[in-house]
Amino acid sequence: QLRIYNTDNLNCELAYGHKDIILTLDVHSSGAIVATGSKDNTVCIWAINMKAPVNHRVTCVAVAVGHTKAVGAVAMAQGSDALFMVTGSEDRTVKVWDLEPLRAIFEDPSHAATLVGDAEPIRLHTRYTFQAHEKDINSVRIAPGNKIFVTGSQDRTAKVWDVETGQPLGTLQGHRRGVWNVAISPADRVAATASSDRMIKLWSLSDFECLKTFEGHTSSVLCIEFVAGGLQLLSTGSDGLIKLWNIKDGECVLTLDKHEGKIWTLAKQQSEEFMATGGTDSVIHIWKDTTQEEVDRMHQEEARTLEQQQALDNYLLVKDYRNAVSLALSLDQPHRLRTIFQDVMMAAENRHGAESDDMPRADDAILGNAAIDKVVGTLSPEQLDRLLGYVRSWNTNGRFARVAQATLYCVLTQYSSETILALPSAKELIAALQPYSERHFSRLDGLLTGSFIVDYTLHAMDAVGSLDADRTDMDESY
Repeated sequence: QLRIYNTDNLNCELAYGHKDIILTLDVHSSGAIVATGSKDNTVCIWAINMKAPVNHRVTCVAVAVGHTKAVGAVAMAQGSDALFMVTGSEDRTVKVWDLEPLRAIFEDPSHAATLVGDAEPIRLHTRYTFQAHEKDINSVRIAPGNKIFVTGSQDRTAKVWDVETGQPLGTLQGHRRGVWNVAISPADRVAATASSDRMIKLWSLSDFECLKTFEGHTSSVLCIEFVAGGLQLLSTGSDGLIKLWNIKDGECVLTLDKHEGKIWTLAKQQSEEFMATGGTDSVIHIWKDTTQEEVDRMHQEEARTLEQQQALDNYLLVKDYRNAVSLALSLDQPHRLRTIFQDVMMAAENRHGAESDDMPRADDAILGNAAIDKVVGTLSPEQLDRLLGYVRSWNTNGRFARVAQATLYCVLTQYSSETILALPSAKELIAALQPYSERHFSRLDGLLTGSFIVDYTLHAMDAVGSLDADRTDMDESY
């Protein structure tokens, strides 16, 4: 049976015509004509009109009889200028069928039921037949322009044929196992093949050389489709995965995992907004392309980030450190936050150095500014956890140890141990901060000890100098 689903409400229409399992189908560019190939060795042409009364929406208008084994591949010429169909079978032959008797139906599929009436479906005739491969033919695709078509077979090859004469133009040879599916780019003279060797190969239809190989599936690649104007490739496999590939760099940019078995078929809407996949788990999944939505969201985020970045620059310009620190934390900019702390601490030191020792200092803030100390002391648990994560990173570098220790001291003096231990990353933070803090303390202790030695040496040198001066004075007096 053939099932036609309405994607708006997922209502299903059933159509009967084949006597065995349907193995393959192809949809005409009009969207109203479907060709199906079956294990009963036949191909049926169906006209679809979803606006017709129930039980009259799908009409079998023609039958192609001639293959001696199951028909596993079928493709119709796109457009209304060239009316023909190519089929491939387990009998290793390719047949090209004349669809001219159906021109009236192709031009107006909505009246197919009226045109056919109670008569038997039209029996189609072949233009030519030839043996194309040494083993079963799994796939047939007609190139844009309807001048050539490509077949893929279990004999590990794909072949390119001339539509007019049926003569071979080239062989795409390189797979180590059977070719399950072929696809032709809508933009370039390029074809792709999917194989049981877990590889996808990209071929030139000019010189029939392999241009690129895509590897990523862990099992047989069963179906492929060009999308995004031929810039990307969709693939499905026996591993139950759907992968999206960039053709330019050969990278897999997306992997979808929803099916629980092999994914035998993949179809896309002409607008490429939706695609459908069907697998051995007896489920059809309909997917929506959210690329444009993601791009719009990214643009909005970039615009919002730029606005916040400008606001941060403005806060720093007017020395509104409280809002600057809060915004740097929300923007997740540890480098910018560290620079703010360092600059403020340096400015405070320069200011204090210029003041007289007898004059009281303007402030004794830990981080050089009371407003910064205050904002550090009023962080939410999430912000506090993030800030301590920054401190952990800063603390691993000796150049930033001072600002890291000052920030840590500011936190420890304003938050209770219970609050800090309740943070999600408390254990990891403490474990990372402790050894580096001990190392910095040992280094500073060594410097302090060294300064005492230098101080002692200078005092000793002063004493020796004074003694020498006294002796000189005594000598001169004598």
